[in-house]
Amino acid sequence: MSRSRPLPTRWLWFLGFLALLGLGMAGPAGPAAAHNPIFTPGPHLVYGGGLEVTIGYARDRASGSGTRDVGQEIELELEYGLTADWTAEVGLPFVIKDTNGNRSSGLGDIVLRSRYCFLRLDSPGVQRSAAVLGQVKLATGDDGANPRLGSGSTDFVGGLLYGHESRRWYYNLAARYRLNGEGGGGLTKGDRQFLDIAGGVRPVLTGYREPDAVLFLELNWENSGGDERNGIAVADTGGWELFLSPGLFATYRNVALRTGVQIPIAQGLNGSQPESDYRFKVEIKVAF
Repeated sequence: MSRSRPLPTRWLWFLGFLALLGLGMAGPAGPAAAHNPIFTPGPHLVYGGGLEVTIGYARDRASGSGTRDVGQEIELELEYGLTADWTAEVGLPFVIKDTNGNRSSGLGDIVLRSRYCFLRLDSPGVQRSAAVLGQVKLATGDDGANPRLGSGSTDFVGGLLYGHESRRWYYNLAARYRLNGEGGGGLTKGDRQFLDIAGGVRPVLTGYREPDAVLFLELNWENSGGDERNGIAVADTGGWELFLSPGLFATYRNVALRTGVQIPIAQGLNGSQPESDYRFKVEIKVAF
């Protein structure tokens, strides 16, 4: 199979997906006031002129087929409110990888991200908001390391995010498409699709300046196309996984703690591949 045939189709689907998302961007919006879930990207934005700094730690493990992969990541993320409706974000990861005892560490792939909130509907006790997401992952990690610290490719993500918040209940939906470029050695990872559903509850209704906590439960579905190397399909790549993800979002004034774990509950991976065992994340956010 040659790469000259599938590439135009992939780009057309991706551009069409972005065009569909852009249809809603004509309407005005105000700043959102919701808690975003832990693994489902949400439409809540930092206020115009505001800065949010996040330091996070993530760990994941996959095993099977004679392979045991353990990944760790420490990330510094900055989010700036260009306006009340539009943010610019950058993620700077330090990555530690271990595959069957082979270990490497260093800078990972830097992520540039932007979200635009095109809809906000307020009614007594309820706020609904929607945003579009655009993201670029740069090839800054060393894809020659063993294990690789980056994909070696520049990748693009487009997404549509929706959130519903009341004093007690939260609901979130997200759909994203990731278009992967060609990496080192002629390897092109399969494009990926993400669908997320999240629900949250505030067990105790607290005052504005009091400590606050929201419990989340998410379903996260991920699907990957098969990889290609120099236009030739790579065996034992691609497939889907479904995660059940409990989490906690706790705040006090301008400081927030987010943490959660993704537990695989179903999968349909192609061929013989390591299967996800878990994914864990914890973050501290400070808004200025």
